[in-house]
Formats: sequence, C-alpha cells, structure tokens
Amino acid sequence: MLARRKIPLILGNVIEILGVAVAILLIVAASGVNSALVRFLFYLISWACLVFFPHCLTHFVVGRLVGVRFRHYIVGKSSITKLRLPVVSAVATLFPLLELRVDRRSLGSLSGGARAATFASGATASMIFPFLVPVVAFRHLPAAWSFALLLLSLTNVCFDLYYSPKAGDLSRIRSVG
Repeated sequence: MLARRKIPLILGNVIEILGVAVAILLIVAASGVNSALVRFLFYLISWACLVFFPHCLTHFVVGRLVGVRFRHYIVGKSSITKLRLPVVSAVATLFPLLELRVDRRSLGSLSGGARAATFASGATASMIFPFLVPVVAFRHLPAAWSFALLLLSLTNVCFDLYYSPKAGDLSRIRSVG
C-alpha cells in the first residue's frame, strides 16, 4: 500500500513546475538529437510529463484565482483504479502521483461555476498540453512517428472523457456541487 505522505504546497508546486520544465527542455533538446529514435523517446517522455505535471498545478492556479484554499499535496494513487479496468487499473497502481488536497470549507463558499472551473481545469490541462508534443514533432520526426504521438494524444482525450466523469475530476464537480 502506498504511504500517503503530506507535501507542503510550495514543494508540491515546485515539483509540478519542474515536471513541466523537464517536458519543455526535452522538446527543445530533441531537435538537436541526431537519432530519430532518441528524438522520439525524448518526445514520448515529454508527452508523459505534459499529461501528469500540469494537472495539479492547473487545479492550484485556477482554484486560487476563484478563491479556493488548498491544504497540501499528498503522494497517492490515481483514481483510475476506481474504474476496475483490468490492465489500466493495474498499471495505474504502479505509479505514485501527487494529489492536491483542497480545503473543503473554502469550496462551500464558492459558486458552482467556480468549483466546476477548479475541478475541470486539471482534466482539461491533461488533455490539451500533450498536443504540444506532436505539433512540434512534425518538424523533427518522420511523419508516421509524429502521427503516433498525435494518435496517443487523441487516445488520451478519449480516455479522459470516458474516465473523468466516472471517477476523475469531472465526477468531483457533481459530488461537491
């Protein structure tokens, strides 16, 4: 079982920002790599970073803009495991994630739209930011590999649109509001 360690907000945000920075650095560095396979791996790692790291950071930024207070981050597991999809749920348990803990009382004082924006922002970021990778990759990779990254991004959107209303951020909008 994964220990639920508390991480101060500032440290959690720094980790999230560093993850996004690594993604950007990998995208920039990839153009200078001679091997197309290594460039593809750089882009693939960058893509994964852009799925995960902007997620909580976007919750934090949007939440603070609308008046949500946050307590801390924790190291936890993905709520994808709640779906009980055989392979997907098993893989999701292998990777610890940062989770942002909200001060529930601050949510109660907000409008439904402000709460919805806070919760939807993470899922939206996880769906949009990864598209940066195939857009850039089309200039530096064979077309087939760039299309593979585009297909991966589209698959991510489809999965998130399926998953999020059932067990993810979009399901939390209904549970709080």
